[in-house]
Amino acid sequence: MNSITQDILYKQTVIKYSYKHGVTKVAIKFKMHRKTIYRWREKYDGTAGSLKDKSRRPHSHPKQHTEKEKN
Repeated sequence: MNSITQDILYKQTVIKYSYKHGVTKVAIKFKMHRKTIYRWREKYDGTAGSLKDKSRRPHSHPKQHTEKEKN
């Protein structure tokens, strides 16, 4: 299993390679969709931290208990 750091470095490598050779060539070489590369390029601001995956956890749930029900 890859660590988070390895995933970020992989994404960074793909992005830098795409700037030199184009998205289509990178998609073929790394066997991934062009849309994925464009999405990563959009997120990338020059720092590795910008490529870190964000949480998908919801902020709330419509059927969650209220504070009154919890007590």
